[in-house]
Amino acid sequence: MTHGFLVLFISQRFTKNNFYVEKNPTIVTFPVKNIDLREYLSKDPEIQKKHPNTTYDLIANIVHDGLPGAGKGTYRVHIYHKGSGQWYEMQDLHVADILPQMITLSESYIQIWELRKDQPSDTDITVDS
Repeated sequence: MTHGFLVLFISQRFTKNNFYVEKNPTIVTFPVKNIDLREYLSKDPEIQKKHPNTTYDLIANIVHDGLPGAGKGTYRVHIYHKGSGQWYEMQDLHVADILPQMITLSESYIQIWELRKDQPSDTDITVDS
C-alpha cells in the first residue's frame, strides 16, 4: 500500500451482541505530532524511495461521548488550526481552546493525520501521555 496525504484511524469502539450494544472506553495514548508510520506502509523499495517521508501530524480527533446506540450519545471534535498552532474543541455551536495533552485523554473514535511536507526537526514537540 502506498501512503497518502491523509491517513484515517478508526477505532472499533462499539460491539453488538444479541441483546445490546457495548462501548469500549479504553483510552489509547498517542502523540499529536511526528508519528512515523514507515513500518505500517509499503515495504516496496521503489515506493519508499519515491515517498521517503512517512511522518504524520494529527489534525483532527473525533470523540463519541455517552452511551452507545442511535441517539444516545454526542460527538466532539478536536481540530488543529495551522495558522495559530492552536487546538480547538468543538461540540455543536460551542468552541473552546484545548491543550494537546487533553486530546490524548479522550476516547478517540476517528483520527485524521496529515503527512508532513518536511522532516520533523529536533525542536518539534511531541506530546505523549
